[in-house]
Amino acid sequence: MLFRSHCRTTARISPATLRHPDREKLMKPFVRVALWAAVVATAVTLVGAGWADEKPQPKEKAEPKKPTVMQRKLTHSQRVLEGLAMNDFAKIGSGADGLMDCAKDVTWKINETEKYLMHTNEFIRRSENLKKAAKDKNIDAAALAYVDLTLTCVRCHQHLREERISSRPVPAPAVAVR
Repeated sequence: MLFRSHCRTTARISPATLRHPDREKLMKPFVRVALWAAVVATAVTLVGAGWADEKPQPKEKAEPKKPTVMQRKLTHSQRVLEGLAMNDFAKIGSGADGLMDCAKDVTWKINETEKYLMHTNEFIRRSENLKKAAKDKNIDAAALAYVDLTLTCVRCHQHLREERISSRPVPAPAVAVR
């Protein structure tokens, strides 16, 4: 049997060595290394087993964001378009109701200009026309009301973009510094 002594030389253990008076002194480094190896092996085994047992914690789901009024308007518009394509007057009617509800939402009123209020009233009127066409089961009138409604949206959004551009402060001209 081989072992390393404290002077790092490899020697054969003989029965005489086992009875050597400094036997404990010669065995201390060996015992110390063996003990540390056992501690490290145990720690690695326990920690590794613990990691293997851990299941990934599911991330806490954040509260789903409430869709904005414009996102809801888009959803209802898509429902109307689907109803028009499928000749489904119930879908057209429910989409028109949803569009009218959007226009009555407090967050709808982002601007108090006369032109914006005119576009809002026109949107509500077009939504009511769409609802009536669905109730009358008149696909042509419903399609026309949908196109008019869409054009109202486009005009309103164009107005808001123009107003935003015109309300921006004009940057001061750059002055050359000498």
